Amino acid sequence: MAKQHREPDEQNRQAAPLFHQGERTFYDQDRDEDYRSRAGRGKKAGKKRKKTRGIDILYNIAIALFAVVFLVCAGLLGKRFLDDRQLESNVAELESLIEEEPQDSGSTEEEPLTNAEKFARLVERNSDFIGWITIENTNVNFPVMQSSPDNKDFYLRHNFDREYDDYGVPYLDEDCTLTADARSTNLIIYGHHMKSGTVFGSLTNYKKASYYDEHPTIEFDTLYGDGTYEVFGAFAIDVVTGDFPYNTYIDMDETTFNEFVDQVKQRSDVDSGITPVYGDQLLTLSTCEYSTDNGRYVVCARKIS
Repeated sequence: MAKQHREPDEQNRQAAPLFHQGERTFYDQDRDEDYRSRAGRGKKAGKKRKKTRGIDILYNIAIALFAVVFLVCAGLLGKRFLDDRQLESNVAELESLIEEEPQDSGSTEEEPLTNAEKFARLVERNSDFIGWITIENTNVNFPVMQSSPDNKDFYLRHNFDREYDDYGVPYLDEDCTLTADARSTNLIIYGHHMKSGTVFGSLTNYKKASYYDEHPTIEFDTLYGDGTYEVFGAFAIDVVTGDFPYNTYIDMDETTFNEFVDQVKQRSDVDSGITPVYGDQLLTLSTCEYSTDNGRYVVCARKIS
């Protein structure tokens, strides 16, 4: 007997169960019992997405900070580069004021220029000018100034034209005497150690024997005559904790002179084989040295007769 086809009982049909009472945004249309576990995984995934978004925000903040730091550093390096080039330009301009040849007067025998004549235009521009210092094949090539004792360290932060300048100009210690008739036993010149190596920054290279071998002499030409000095010692010292106040040895008797020379040679990075004797004219260059908080690097030389 053929089975009769029956329509489903509309009244007996059960509605799909709701998984969240009062919510009709989504229900299990196909009665998939795995939905509960999938829904739980969805909540976990949402938490992971929130955590990932938080990490992304922190990452973007870090990238922005690094970018700012990079731009600031690049700006500072660019400024330093431009400042160095400006310094070179200023020194070249001053060097052009040095008279190397006597003016042509029509005479067949021209007298050589005195140093006062050679540097006359520099003195006219600034009467504090005292001489010119050079170490061949280095960036040490600068005018040397000397201000009055009541204006101590003026050229530490001022340029040749007395304008404020972080680079300053090398200058002679205010207690040193340098005139036509007299000069101190030891002439002490200070100069900045710029991070780019300008001014006196290259002096710390005397820590290396090879550098000393290549640069054993210093030229210091003053208003009163030319001078070639041979380096006999170079050393680092902390001016706060150190026990050798090197820049107080200016006008010395024989005992003090020998004490100074002994101290320099004992501390020296340079093995020069040179020992100055009393009566020699000394030259001392001083700059900052950054291995300690109050470090200085000192290069000492004696004048070659």
